[in-house]
Formats: sequence, C-alpha cells, structure tokens
Amino acid sequence: MKEKILAVCFALSFICLLLWTMHLTWQRNHGTEIKVAVTGYDPRDLFSGHYIQYQIDWEHTDCNQFPKGECAKEDFCEKARWGRQCRFYIPEEYAKQLDALFRMRNRENLMFEVVYSYAPGKKAQATQLLINGKDWRESVR
Repeated sequence: MKEKILAVCFALSFICLLLWTMHLTWQRNHGTEIKVAVTGYDPRDLFSGHYIQYQIDWEHTDCNQFPKGECAKEDFCEKARWGRQCRFYIPEEYAKQLDALFRMRNRENLMFEVVYSYAPGKKAQATQLLINGKDWRESVR
C-alpha cells in the first residue's frame, strides 16, 4: 500500500512539473517580443546560481514596442529594495568576460539589451541577451 501511495505522489509531482514547464514554454513562445536596454549590470548572484543581475534602462527603451505604446514597467523583473531587479541565466565561465565587456561599454560604444517575451498583465520572461544587437555568445568568443 505504501508503495502505491509513493508511486502516486511521484507521478503527481512529475505531472505538475510537466504542466508548469509546458505553461511557461507556451507563454514564452506566444508573447510579444520586447527589446529593452540594460543598466546596472552585476555578473554574480550568489543566491541564485549562474545569473547576471541588471536593471532596465527605461529612458533608452522604445515604449512603442508595447501594445498600447506605454512601457509596462510593473510586468518586468522582481521588486527589490533598490528598484526592480532582473536576472538572466548565463554559464558561470562567461561572467568575467561579460563583466569586462560591460565595463567597456561606454568606451567601446556597446549597447546591452535583453529580449523579453511579453503578454500584457503577465510577468515578462527574458529570452535573450544582446550586445550591439547580436547574441552575447558572439561577443565573448
């Protein structure tokens, strides 16, 4: 009897995880693509693993990309002590290279942007990090 209960609990957990993953994938694939400028970059987030932490630079972001032409700031990132903090996953071995590029951004005229999948009223999901309009992996090679 205990084995059956354990098997049902395992199967239910697996099904819930699968449904949640499918929901996030659907939301990511069916949202509007929004490109936002990035500032306040931090290459390490000790509590969250291999993420860069940043803030969105709304002054340099084109709000005409949004359905009503107004930036929906509250749908992006998590509210934190110092404004809204955003995260983007990267492999840890590239953190130093991205940090060096970000520090040189003013000298080298580098523009950091993050592409989001956005649906009005839902939390936007970061899908891609761009440096001068190209995928970040091309810049760190």
